[in-house]
Amino acid sequence: MPCIRVCKFKKDYNGMEKARKWWEEWDLRILALYILIAQLYLHFFGRLRRSKKPWTSWLMMLVNVWLLYLFSELLATIALGKLSKLKVDETDTDMSSKIGEYALRVMWAPLILFFLGGPDTLTVFRFEENQLWLRHLIGLLTQGLRTAYALIVTFNPDDLVLSLLAVLLFIPGIIKYGERVWVIRSISKGYAGFAQLELRKIDEISATQPNAKPVLLAHSWFRTLRPHDAGYMSKETEVGPLLTRFRESDRLDAVDAFKLIDIELGMIYDLLFSKVGTIFTVWGSILRFLCFSLIVSVLVTYITCEKHRGRSNGDHIITIILLAGAIFLDIAGIFVQLISYYGMVWACKTGSKWATSSVLFLHEFLYSKSQRWSGVMGQFSLGEFCTNYKPNVCNRLKDCLFGREKMLEKFSSQKRLDKQHLKEIKELIISHLRKISTQRVADAGTSQTSTQTTEAGEKLQTSTGEVALVVKRGEWALAQYDVEQKFKWSIKEEFGESIVIWHIATEVCYESDRLKLEAVKILSDYMMYLLVLCPNMFSFCKKYEKITEHYADMKKIVDGKVVSRSDDEDDKLMVKAQKLVQDMKGNPNRWDIMGNMWAEMLCYAAMKCPVKNHMQELPQGGEFLTHVWLLLLHFGITKELDRSTLSLMGDLQKLQKPLEKLEEEFKQDDQGISGIIG
Repeated sequence: MPCIRVCKFKKDYNGMEKARKWWEEWDLRILALYILIAQLYLHFFGRLRRSKKPWTSWLMMLVNVWLLYLFSELLATIALGKLSKLKVDETDTDMSSKIGEYALRVMWAPLILFFLGGPDTLTVFRFEENQLWLRHLIGLLTQGLRTAYALIVTFNPDDLVLSLLAVLLFIPGIIKYGERVWVIRSISKGYAGFAQLELRKIDEISATQPNAKPVLLAHSWFRTLRPHDAGYMSKETEVGPLLTRFRESDRLDAVDAFKLIDIELGMIYDLLFSKVGTIFTVWGSILRFLCFSLIVSVLVTYITCEKHRGRSNGDHIITIILLAGAIFLDIAGIFVQLISYYGMVWACKTGSKWATSSVLFLHEFLYSKSQRWSGVMGQFSLGEFCTNYKPNVCNRLKDCLFGREKMLEKFSSQKRLDKQHLKEIKELIISHLRKISTQRVADAGTSQTSTQTTEAGEKLQTSTGEVALVVKRGEWALAQYDVEQKFKWSIKEEFGESIVIWHIATEVCYESDRLKLEAVKILSDYMMYLLVLCPNMFSFCKKYEKITEHYADMKKIVDGKVVSRSDDEDDKLMVKAQKLVQDMKGNPNRWDIMGNMWAEMLCYAAMKCPVKNHMQELPQGGEFLTHVWLLLLHFGITKELDRSTLSLMGDLQKLQKPLEKLEEEFKQDDQGISGIIG
């Protein structure tokens, strides 16, 4: 059957001729304006997504940043493809006038390439993308060649000024996109920003600018530890003085310590997910100045030339909007970098009083008062779960269809902590870590050997020059109150089961005790929230999947009833939980024990979670677990090795003695042979 084409019909066959003509005229205009609007949206909300606040979450729900991030690149590719087809065959009498009609669109291709470089507040959406810099390099080559082809085929000798302006815009387009590739590649190679300041220099600056001291110290810690790089080992000469200062600083209370952590996480976010810091390098500032100058020059020249021609159609207005939008994004990007933490470090490093005072004023007025972490902690209470959960067909069906985490979400909550509770939790963690650190130094004495003990019992060499703080599952808390032998069985279980046992004990004591502490209850519910609802996000132990199976026994314990003993391993967990409940109720120090226990368990979970998981949570506002993880590095704990690495090292250590024995035998044999020859 022969193909019948629509173009054969002289009349409109479906009444859509006007709509098709309108779309042919406006499709590129809509795409170009959409790309500009998307870049403006990403500029503002790309930075706001790092703070988990209600009003930012509500605004981001209207337009998903991730979808906008993906679609802006896809539609930019489509737009460049359409622009490269503007030059048609001159022999086609029906279409030969199109290049003249759409002459102004010649400038849109390099502008779209400029927008593909992304705003300064967002380079990649996920942490893993930093390792895919080759993909972005290929994107630069592909889109750059496509833009160059569009400029070549649309070059019009009759309108030489317009064509030359388009060629000039190609330079900022390549610079902007190339800057993005440069940033991503630098991060993948372990870049940590410009040079750090010495402690002596920080003290000198802090004497005249006290508000700058936390930022300068945070930058020094960040440059020394490089927490985002899982494979980096800090140098002893660099980290030693910082550890000593942090440990011996009595005036640094819990709030100030966590403020330091908050600033460091902000710096890590800026490094991994934005271009902040680029203009403070020599090449970065030169390229940014060249880029900005060219766009401003093109805009002024274009307005001057087009004013004499008298063009005032839609393309003329859109061209001006696109040029103005590019200038605005460049200015906004420079402004964001200046008010950032890196801007303050740069201003202090230059030594210029005018630069330091100006940046500090902007930072204090616009930036420092806004908290990066909102103080929201997820909560999951087994007591409330036992009260509200019904093991009916509806819940079981939801469990099967959508997964257990989805079903349990309705029993969880996101609690915004007030300043008092937040302060109590921070003081509890800092106090516990300081006690352990003090004990560590006392036990170490003058020893210069630094070791770290893992679960398997291996001792790993660290680079701090001091005895590293050992992360345990609760041994420190139990030993502090001389109950290690009595409750040691509760931490010998699998870590997830230990969390369940201690959580049930906390729940029952909280409901029946007058001396209850809210901070301990919040930490307990937070650990259960991480265990039950975030098993993949924070994989610090095995997934706890018996919550619905244990529902009946948990409800009995919460209600004060006795759980029947059983030989089944799954049922033994609830029996152990009831035993701990009874022992805790009779202990006068129960709340101190449970508080320190949860603080230590939280620290253990933070170090067991992979570094990349902590980094990936930064764009979502960051979890409190990540703040604790970074705090532990300040107490001298090295970044946790992968379990596979630990297993391999354990196997190598098991082979060490046999290898030493063989080596000794070889030496003896060699001596014997030498004696015979002699």
